[in-house]
Amino acid sequence: MPRKPRHLVIYLPHRLPIWRLPEGYLDRIRRAARGAFDLDLPMTEEAFVRALPGAEVVFAWGLARRHVDKAAALRWLHTPLAGVDRVLNPELVKSPARITSSRGVNSIAVAEHSLAMILALTRGIAEAARFQKDRVWAQDALYGRVPALDELHGRLMGIVGLGDIGRELAVRARAFGMRVWGLTRTPRARPESVEKILVGGKLDVLLRGVDIVVLAVPLTRATHGLIGERELRRMKPGSILVNIGRGELVQESALLRALREGWISGACLDVFATEPLPAASPLWTAPRVVLTPHVAGTHPHYMARSADLFIGNLRRYLKGDDLINAVDKQAGY
Repeated sequence: MPRKPRHLVIYLPHRLPIWRLPEGYLDRIRRAARGAFDLDLPMTEEAFVRALPGAEVVFAWGLARRHVDKAAALRWLHTPLAGVDRVLNPELVKSPARITSSRGVNSIAVAEHSLAMILALTRGIAEAARFQKDRVWAQDALYGRVPALDELHGRLMGIVGLGDIGRELAVRARAFGMRVWGLTRTPRARPESVEKILVGGKLDVLLRGVDIVVLAVPLTRATHGLIGERELRRMKPGSILVNIGRGELVQESALLRALREGWISGACLDVFATEPLPAASPLWTAPRVVLTPHVAGTHPHYMARSADLFIGNLRRYLKGDDLINAVDKQAGY
């Protein structure tokens, strides 16, 4: 009796070339599959949906909840995304399919971007760029700036979440002469670049103690709205909030009030509760804020690294080994 074909479906549409599968990777995936799978490469959503009933493995941005019931044969979905809050719809969580993410492929970029935003705020670079547009020599304005231009050396950074991004950021913060504390959900070994690890319900301790708070945790039920008025009032008056996790970690109305009333010194934000950030959002003109449009993790090698992860996991899947970056569907990351 002929074997029933096993299908691997790859569907990674995007309008920008930077987010497409790099040249040569389809051949690499075919070689890794070792003839165990027939490759389906749908070019439209309609073709993708038609391919789902026979799909055992899917490499895609995600699977819409309205399509999960069509993927009855699905046993493993790999997403190029590092965060999976937008992937884990209720239907997919209930399904037997395993999920793997591309966590880690953007960690260095996000760490570097975080420091760049902090420097843009503390060194007045963002303000200088605005003056540059108008060809204004703003030396006196920056000399008289409140708060004054300052150094990072000797300041204390608190990183909420010591995953891949948090650890990379800690290394770079230490290179600037900063001290680093980290907050983790469960106990773990202390990285060399981290001075102190706080565990579990010690967020208040971190907020009261540090000069710069960086949010590097995934969005889950437990972290939604993590930073609100109560938490912002516990931060030092001269401190800075940095969010490179997800916009919904921060209650934006409370942050706006904190900035306007001077509870904190400033904010660096790459992510927002609503994206794209609406033109009417007061965050655009809030005082002492550096904004970037959710690009912290972007770099030219992102999709290649994600595909490398998938290829390595495909070999593991065929051997029956545990998969790298397996997502805990109940925990949400």
